[in-house]
Order: sequence, then structure tokens, then C-alpha cells
Amino acid sequence: MRRCLSGASVGVLLLAVGGCLSDSFLMPQFVVAGPKTTVSGSLFDVSSKLNEGLSAAGIALQMNRVGSDWRIVGASKSGTVFCLHLSPAPKSSGKKTLVRMQWDRGGDEELWQLVVKILTAPDAASDTE
Repeated sequence: MRRCLSGASVGVLLLAVGGCLSDSFLMPQFVVAGPKTTVSGSLFDVSSKLNEGLSAAGIALQMNRVGSDWRIVGASKSGTVFCLHLSPAPKSSGKKTLVRMQWDRGGDEELWQLVVKILTAPDAASDTE
């Protein structure tokens, strides 16, 4: 039973990756545009920080680059499949990144709070200086 369930989870994650890449995340009627925020840092820095923080929280991720944007796809511990869209912040002076959440089944506020916590945590490099 457990093996079957993990296989189903992997299947859903693969569907999410495919949907996230084509901008039709899962099925349009089930897509929920979640919250968004703008943070300081380049696309590379922000994507690395999110990848590291979410992986440390035990969330398996798939990262993809689409044009000048980055997409991070995964499934939360509650089973919510999500896609984080990272793009250069429009009309921003300096390096800023817009982070948008897209998820299925009505979202997961706890997951968004984890993302915000990761984004607002001080950089490890600045701690050592």
C-alpha cells in the first residue's frame, strides 16, 4: 500500500512539473494563484536560497528554467503540489526578484509561511562576515 501511494505521489509530481513548464499547471480549473512577494537578490540567489531551505525542510523539488524565469516545483508535506515562479521584479532598482506561488487544492498557508521564512532569513554568507 505504501509503495503504491508513493508511486502515485511521484506521478502527481511529474504531472505538476509538466504542467508548470507549460503554464497550464495541472488543470486550469484546479489552479489557485497564491500569494506573491518581492525580495532582494538575483534570480540565482533567491532560487538557491529557496532550493536549500525547502530541501532542508524535507520537500523534494524540481527546478526548471523557462526563458529568464525560474520555476521550483514540489509537493508539501500536506500533499499540496506547488510551483514557485521566480522572475526579475518589474521596475525595480537593483537586484530584486518577484516570487509567485501557484498551487492546487486551495493552497497551503503553512507552506507559504515557510517560503516567507526562508526568503527573509539572513544569508549564511553575511553571518560569517
